[in-house]
Amino acid sequence: MGRKPSLLCVDDDVQCLAVRKIMFEAFGFAVTTTPDPRQALRIHAAQKFDAAVIDFQMPYLNGAELAKSMKITRPEVPVVILSGLADLPQGAPQYHDRFFCKTESGFKLAREIQNLIATQSGGGGTHVPATKRLLAAAGILLGFATQGLNEVRHRLFHGPMMAKKAAVGAV
Repeated sequence: MGRKPSLLCVDDDVQCLAVRKIMFEAFGFAVTTTPDPRQALRIHAAQKFDAAVIDFQMPYLNGAELAKSMKITRPEVPVVILSGLADLPQGAPQYHDRFFCKTESGFKLAREIQNLIATQSGGGGTHVPATKRLLAAAGILLGFATQGLNEVRHRLFHGPMMAKKAAVGAV
């Protein structure tokens, strides 16, 4: 069996990062993650990755700045920006190879990364078995369910109380 393609994933939202790691591993990638773009630069400089998937809106460095630094260090490594934004802000530097909105299909994202890696290495694409695709979908759903439960719990236990405290404090 051949070597798994390696990905560096960077997102300051650790829950999204954990879900993405599960999904990409189900598609056969070896995944390294970090929530800190500064640490991502150190990791990227120290280790060879087949591709990088980075968020756009992060503290310290945004995705465009991070992509630029990564491309200066290793221009051959494809960089994909994955953002909650529908489009990058006008004037954002264009050092990435692809842009995806987080609402787009995880399958489409994984396939595009496989294609970028295959194009860069001169090889063909890889086939992902149906069982791995099913596991990836389950991981994504579990991540969204967990995120939804955390938000509901936060609203139930923190949201109304904070609003009441603010109202009492204002009187």
